[in-house]
Amino acid sequence: MKFIPLHEDWLASMCELWNRELGGLFPMREQLMRQNTFQDQNMYVEGSRLAVDDEGRLAGFVIAKLWRERQREMTLGDGGGWIQAIVVRSDARGQGVGSSLLEQAERALQEAGAKLAYVGRDPWHYFPGIPHELPEAKAWFARRGYEVVYDVYDLVNRSGKHEGRQQYAEGAYARLLEAKDREEMLRFFKRCFPGRWLYEAETYWERGGEGREFVGLFKGEEMIGFCRVNDDKSPLIAQNTYWAPLFDGPLGGIGPLGVDDRFRGKGYGLAIVKDGVAELAGRGVNNLVIDWTGLIDFYAKLGFTVWKGYDLAKKDLKQ
Repeated sequence: MKFIPLHEDWLASMCELWNRELGGLFPMREQLMRQNTFQDQNMYVEGSRLAVDDEGRLAGFVIAKLWRERQREMTLGDGGGWIQAIVVRSDARGQGVGSSLLEQAERALQEAGAKLAYVGRDPWHYFPGIPHELPEAKAWFARRGYEVVYDVYDLVNRSGKHEGRQQYAEGAYARLLEAKDREEMLRFFKRCFPGRWLYEAETYWERGGEGREFVGLFKGEEMIGFCRVNDDKSPLIAQNTYWAPLFDGPLGGIGPLGVDDRFRGKGYGLAIVKDGVAELAGRGVNNLVIDWTGLIDFYAKLGFTVWKGYDLAKKDLKQ
């Protein structure tokens, strides 16, 4: 077996391998892999490897990431790096291929100064953790020193039911953002959600967003809350629409959502999600997914149920 650096020339082979092994649960598209791996500045080539067998066929790969966007105001990862994905061909398992790929990724991250390695949850991630649908993967990572921290879930609603536009207390109102709202929207995120959500807001505009993916909540001219709404016309494949090929008909994504601390306790959060659902229904989208959440009871009020689950896992690289 030969191990070589990850390169986009192998994109089609990587997608083919992924779909052979995982496509029934998590169908990969070349557009998605290009976006989330090869177009991410944080993809760490030094820790990302391809395993190629003696016949020149791809036997496996690992994708490692390290925060490298130091020009931004936030830092993601808490001093750690990420294992975005590791996939090994079924007939190549049991030969140490996966272990070698993971060891090479961890060693490169450690040498770069990472104190932790997370499974998933990277910028432009595929998974927030180890999928519950892959219990053998959880056991495999556990044997290699990874600790499960807690569970998160993807939720689904296929009912097509919605309550129409909402009325808000105390003069607040909601509307879709437009390009002219960019600076006010970013001010809101810097003030209220200065971490990952700010990062996703910045990259949304940088990669062609025009505002239609955000229902903004306003008081006067000030933005005080939001709910993101994604569909197949969005400029990016968003986290809650990654697995759209599993659905008959278009898939929409709801969330994340957030409200300024100063205005909580007024019912704004639930109301703005209802407006997000109504917005997507108006676009003819009735299959909805909310990704990476623990708020099962909150979203159950709107008919969402658990669809997929993940174990957030990490490993201390200082040992």
